[in-house]
Amino acid sequence: MEQLVGALRERESEVLRADQLAAVGQLAAGVAHEIRNPLTSIKMLVQAGLEDAGGLTSEDLRVIEEEIRRTERSLRVFLDFARPPKPERRPTALTPLVRGVVDLIRGRAERQRVEVRVDGPADDVTATVDGEQVRQVLVNLSLNALDAMPTGGALAVAVRADAAGVEVEVSDTGPGIPPDLLPRLFQPFVSTKDTGLGLGLVVSRRIVEDHGGTIVAGARPGGGARFRVTLPNGHPGEPDDADATGG
Repeated sequence: MEQLVGALRERESEVLRADQLAAVGQLAAGVAHEIRNPLTSIKMLVQAGLEDAGGLTSEDLRVIEEEIRRTERSLRVFLDFARPPKPERRPTALTPLVRGVVDLIRGRAERQRVEVRVDGPADDVTATVDGEQVRQVLVNLSLNALDAMPTGGALAVAVRADAAGVEVEVSDTGPGIPPDLLPRLFQPFVSTKDTGLGLGLVVSRRIVEDHGGTIVAGARPGGGARFRVTLPNGHPGEPDDADATGG
């Protein structure tokens, strides 16, 4: 009996190692694919510039810059998945942060004929968060929305606040999330795109949950996708003012 138990445990260890190796191989293949494509574009443009007496045009340089940024994003997602940084929380004004994200993606949105809108209260909304990490989540959600609308549409980012915390909603008018994919959307290596690591939403959820918040995906009324990021006031597990004073 003891020998049988030992054999079963060894078998379980072998299966676990095989699963881990398969996951690493899938991740490595995804990273290689994501990096190879932009590098190929950059190489072709540089080669054409060297062969042409006129050199690289401003449009060529713009494409090269976009492809470099795309490579940087892929590497960042990979590194954040492998070694997630701890959030450094401080009071952060969310409305300027959201507008900064929108300004970052506006150029691509205009080229795709996507209308971008920011909805928020008259008074600014402040939360105790790692601003750079929250920005990373919103950039990822916004770029995913643009990926879903290559030929036009609308992208809205809404900021809301109540006594419990703050909510940022990113919605689009794209084709929406396939119902069979929705339950697995935040699992590693799951993606609606032909290319991509399928890690962006995994990293985003990890960041939000490290802040004590939640991220939920669903259908937008009228069609499209909607992601809601909810963040609590204060630090996770930190008592509020009433509790701290015993009131």
